[in-house]
Amino acid sequence: MKRIVVGAMVLVLAGCSTVQSKDVRTSGITATYVVTLPETTDVADVSASYRVGTLTFIELGDGESVTSSGGGKDVKLKHHKSAGVTDYDGQLDGVVTAGTEVTFSLTRGSGDDSAPKSTVKLPERVKLTSPQTGTTYSRRAAIPVRFDSGPSDQSSLVSWAGDCIQAGSLQLEPGRTEVSIPPGSLHPITGTPTPGRNPTTTCQVTVMLTRRTEGTLDGAFKDGSITAQSESSRQINSAP
Repeated sequence: MKRIVVGAMVLVLAGCSTVQSKDVRTSGITATYVVTLPETTDVADVSASYRVGTLTFIELGDGESVTSSGGGKDVKLKHHKSAGVTDYDGQLDGVVTAGTEVTFSLTRGSGDDSAPKSTVKLPERVKLTSPQTGTTYSRRAAIPVRFDSGPSDQSSLVSWAGDCIQAGSLQLEPGRTEVSIPPGSLHPITGTPTPGRNPTTTCQVTVMLTRRTEGTLDGAFKDGSITAQSESSRQINSAP
């Protein structure tokens, strides 16, 4: 699935373009802010991107910046450009406590409105305890999924993706910390096989657990989203 997604992304990103921020008013910007809590490090990864429409990204100009703050820490996000996408990223060290509010602030020049207050609260962190990395499961057998987490009123999503199987997911209601992926849920990829790959053979599959919260975007923007998510993943082998 990862290869399929990457292929699709390349097709989309091939049509991406970048414009300078001086040509776009704040009221015409679609903003995307994401806070990610990995399971293995005590940092919050923060990222921001700005677009006009779907495929046109915005590059900030002189005197403009985006910062993120929370838990008494703050960071100025650094410019990054890859595969047609312009974004800004950074890290908030030690900012991982559930309920902590993280703020993104876009500062613009004197001729444009700034957007200083897009906020989101961090979810509880999650950590998969089953399945274990490297374990092999038949696609005809159930896959037990269990995870550790503090008390939470937020739902969680279990998803899976791999080279030889179709992507899928299960939504878990709040308070639940285990589920079984039913036998037959990992469907082999059909259609024209990738050269050198046989959909009936064993391949590596990533099982991902995600818990996500939605925040409030600054009203100066046209639209967009701000989310915070905790993630935990394991790589297993999927056999016929």
